[in-house]
Amino acid sequence: MLKSPTPQQLKDARKVLGYTQKEAAAHVHVTERAWQMWEAGDRKMPVGIWELCLIKVGLHPLYKQIGK
Repeated sequence: MLKSPTPQQLKDARKVLGYTQKEAAAHVHVTERAWQMWEAGDRKMPVGIWELCLIKVGLHPLYKQIGK
């Protein structure tokens, strides 16, 4: 089962993918401000949005196991 990412995990993942905060936010249909608050640790990213993010970039652990 997935857990919400830490602010550092979220920031590191975004940078590895080469996204700005604005681009990352648009990718999962949230505001740039919401993304900024998650990276700052002011709020926790909902697990469902983290899972959507991982699916969209091909990093979801379940999808990797079944080869999708």
